Formats: sequence, structure tokens, C-alpha cells
Amino acid sequence: MVDKDEALSLGLIDGYAWHQAFWEAFPGHDGEKRSFLFRVDEKERFFQAYLLSELLAARSVWGSWEPKEISSGFLSHKRYLFQLRANPTKRIGKETDKGKRIGIYKEEDLKAWLTRKAEQSGFKTANFAVSKPIAEYFRKSGSKQNKLSRVDFEGILEVVDKEKFKKAFNDGVGSAKSLGYGMLILKPIE
Repeated sequence: MVDKDEALSLGLIDGYAWHQAFWEAFPGHDGEKRSFLFRVDEKERFFQAYLLSELLAARSVWGSWEPKEISSGFLSHKRYLFQLRANPTKRIGKETDKGKRIGIYKEEDLKAWLTRKAEQSGFKTANFAVSKPIAEYFRKSGSKQNKLSRVDFEGILEVVDKEKFKKAFNDGVGSAKSLGYGMLILKPIE
């Protein structure tokens, strides 16, 4: 949890700034591939930040941290309530070898995107809601302003392939994971 005034004083104003701040929680890992997922939810007076990592994060000098270990049986349930903050995109054209990535905005296309990603990630969605896309901007040091489309999905999922599901939980779903997207927030349904 980070007080809004403290976050502003630290320059935590976009996904890239949060990403850089979380990197500081893993000293000695500069230049390595990102090994964590995060999500930041804005509340009335503070930011609620979630960080998922196999490495133990060092105590930070900002915010209040409450580390929690994920039990070995947490990912063995069949059904979960889920939340997913994503940057749904698709590739078009052939300007590069992979084409250009563009945002998805229509509700039916967003639902199809999640259904496709769920299948790739070892689960199916039984029932879910889709928020309207919200534009979010970020700027890497010295670069022009970049835009992402934030969409929140929420509902019920059922695991159909445990290994793919565990990988999706640990690695995230969709693009822009290094900027605070793709983390599955789960609550088992008994």
C-alpha cells in the first residue's frame, strides 16, 4: 500500500515508473529478464499494489509491504473467482516480421480475446464481465509518450489444464506485463 502523496513524490505516475520502482525491490538483478508481475489499483487515498515473484522482494523504503506466501495447494482448485487487468491487442499488417500491435476496443472482440487467451492459458471462462477500455499513458526515460488500453475482466474461471494454468498464473496473460498488466488475481471457489 502506498499513500498517494508519497507515490507522487516518488514519481509513481504511470506503469513504467511503477515497474522501475519494483525493480528496486530486487537488488542485484539489473539487466536480467523481469521475473515478477505487478498490478496497481488506485483507491481513494492510496494505491494498492500487488507483486507476484518467486524471488523474495527486499523491503522497500516506500509504502508498506506485507509479503504473503502462496500455499502449495492454491493452484490446485478447479474453479476460481478471477480478476484480470489486461492490455488486449491484436497484430495487423506486416510492417515488421510480426506486424503492428493495436488495441482491441469492441466488447465482443474483448470477450473473444479473453476466451482465446483463456484457452491458451489452461482455463475456460464460465461467466465474466468486461470493463470499457481506458487509455493509459506512459513514458520511458527519454522516449515519446506511449498509449495502452486498460481493460478489466472479472468473473469465474474453470481450470482445464493445470500446467498451462500454473504457467499463466506465474507468467501473466496478454501483453504489457512489465507495465502492470496480465496478473491473474484469484480466489478459489469451494
